[in-house]
Amino acid sequence: MHATIHLFRRSVAEESPEWAAALARDLHGGAATGICTLAEFSGLTGAVLAFWPTADAAAGAVDRRTGGSTVWLDAGIYEVSATHVGVAAGRTPRFAQRTCLDGPRSQAQAEAMQRAGRERLWPAVRDVAGIVTVHELRDTDNGVVVVALSTDLETHEEVQRAIFATELLPGEDPALLAEPDRVHLDRVLFADLPVLTTVGERS
Repeated sequence: MHATIHLFRRSVAEESPEWAAALARDLHGGAATGICTLAEFSGLTGAVLAFWPTADAAAGAVDRRTGGSTVWLDAGIYEVSATHVGVAAGRTPRFAQRTCLDGPRSQAQAEAMQRAGRERLWPAVRDVAGIVTVHELRDTDNGVVVVALSTDLETHEEVQRAIFATELLPGEDPALLAEPDRVHLDRVLFADLPVLTTVGERS
């Protein structure tokens, strides 16, 4: 699976559920297997996150823009390197956290981050009640965006407490791990994400 993220400058006066749904559908025309529109709480940007079954489908979507008054800022294409299904899977997400680690990064760094997420961080948070899904997205420079979707704001606070309480696993090299470059806390204005309810058993 692949994903695209289109960033835009927010226009708070326009941010209704109807506007957010129209923006997502105008951008991708119903072609994506899952899509949502996000608006940053304390910032000036929003994002349209979409999921695609193949790399070619994502590549064909990354250069799309809509007309109208929306100011588009940037867009990226990613491989979905991991998807974790939470205990709130199937419920409509209301909040999202985007944790960004910019590339370029080495393959060793990428593998260390993936191991940390799979073997240390996800086991620590998998039973947090409000998690819908967590997606690890990786670009061609081994940059990573982790998108965590939740049903309530408190979920992200509980997740952070659980992560900070973890200890490095045997063999983990802290020199290969890094602090995020940016963390965005968003409201989910619109979500049409059937792919998130059909990914199988919790992993």
